[in-house]
Amino acid sequence: MEQSLRIGLFDAGMTHLHRVGLAGLYMTLKRFEENNVSFDNASWTLSPQKVELAWSESASDFLEALFGASFGINKDGLIDFAAHRGHAIGDLERISLSEAVRMTFLQHNKQNMIPKGTPSKQRNFDFGDKTVTVSYKPFVKPYAHMEASKLLVTKTGKLRARSAIKGWLCLGAAKRHSSLAATQIEETPRGLVCLLYAPVACLYYRLYHRAQDGGFDARRGTAIVLPYIHDLESYARCYGRYLQTPVEHLSADGLGDAGLSALVALRAGDALEQLGITGCTVTTMGTVTWSSQQKTRTAVANMEDIDDKRLDLFDHAWRCIPNRKVVREGKPTKKDPNPENTYFIATSLSRGLIADNIAAGENWYEGFTRLMQSKELGKRVSYERGGLMKMVKETAWDHETDRKLVAAVHAAIRNRYGMLASRAKQRGEQPRFDREFERMRTGLMRAKNAQTLRAELADLFARGGLNKTLQESWAEILPLFTGPDWQRARDLALLALASYAGRGAEQIETGVEDEGQEG
Repeated sequence: MEQSLRIGLFDAGMTHLHRVGLAGLYMTLKRFEENNVSFDNASWTLSPQKVELAWSESASDFLEALFGASFGINKDGLIDFAAHRGHAIGDLERISLSEAVRMTFLQHNKQNMIPKGTPSKQRNFDFGDKTVTVSYKPFVKPYAHMEASKLLVTKTGKLRARSAIKGWLCLGAAKRHSSLAATQIEETPRGLVCLLYAPVACLYYRLYHRAQDGGFDARRGTAIVLPYIHDLESYARCYGRYLQTPVEHLSADGLGDAGLSALVALRAGDALEQLGITGCTVTTMGTVTWSSQQKTRTAVANMEDIDDKRLDLFDHAWRCIPNRKVVREGKPTKKDPNPENTYFIATSLSRGLIADNIAAGENWYEGFTRLMQSKELGKRVSYERGGLMKMVKETAWDHETDRKLVAAVHAAIRNRYGMLASRAKQRGEQPRFDREFERMRTGLMRAKNAQTLRAELADLFARGGLNKTLQESWAEILPLFTGPDWQRARDLALLALASYAGRGAEQIETGVEDEGQEG
């Protein structure tokens, strides 16, 4: 007797995770068609809005064969999804993808089946004139997805009406009370198949975010991006662009940075409407103090109605302040006189804030004060002054007065640094631009209302001497930091301080070293 599963993109109960999973199933079956892969007594039908599976014999045999062919492990111990085969995925990028899946959907030994104590594998890669070593955990046994048919089929070979699911299938899913069966989450066969294929079509980004003390925020480990899909065929085409993304583009600062990076990668010059994508949901997985042994879902952000204009602005910000591939050279010790070099991707604090603002429909510099609230963060942001200056100069401003205030503060800083350099030269000393930078930062950070901000800016302009930019725009600039929008003025003044890249800025000693976050 013929049996079938028909799964529509907009069926009842289909969340964004289910839809991404349906896209993963679509891409897998499409790949099978391209390679003439078939299964006995089974067939499927694909369309932009639905997928239908049909079989005439045992459901257990068909699903076991389907899952076994869909999910695999390559000779290097890395996850090998059938839907990804045929795409030009680099070796570093393949390691990044495998590790992302291992640290999210397959983080538990019961699902990844990696025996405890399994040693990490290492691969060497050439980064210019240096060789770096990359370590990863290899898969050595079939993981949960490869043997998932037993979740859907009874012992008699029939599909279960509903099946219990846990966090490895749906992030955050858990049984509320272990002694009460009614508190567990259940799924239909249609929904369960979609959840099984979700890892195939998600987008993954490694997160590196600095907290206020300058250290990495362990709560932001990996971001999983779920695009809002309206057309399976279009999404299958543009997902291939993501698979070819270089590894330095696969890291982000936070949720907004990861979500918009994913949409830019999928779009690749096309209009979002043509791709059938209207936004995305971003989930972060990281370590929390009360559960340090596993990766926990720590945040969720929904980015709806993202249009091409906002995505163009983020793309511009990424080009101004890109990620950097940084080699961390091993330091010789008595025990290890020839240590290996490693690497990490340095992301951008300021671009992370810009991305969050773009996603929320705010001014791109909104809340810049948060990036300057500590001396350590101020030092980190100073690394990005060149890119921030490009943003200031090349971005179309919604309010011309905002641009003029930044320009006036730049002029005041330039004049002030010039005075310091002149005095230091007369005394035969080195000018302490770093001390003046910190004095200006703390002064602006102390401003908690319009009155105190007005006093700080008046002092900054007074110390800067003659300021032609300020003179020409005084009537426009004054209401900005004396009226109700004083917080915006403070953000702009601190943006100007962080983005100043003229004479003297390059001599500021930050006193911080690039260092990567441990996996």
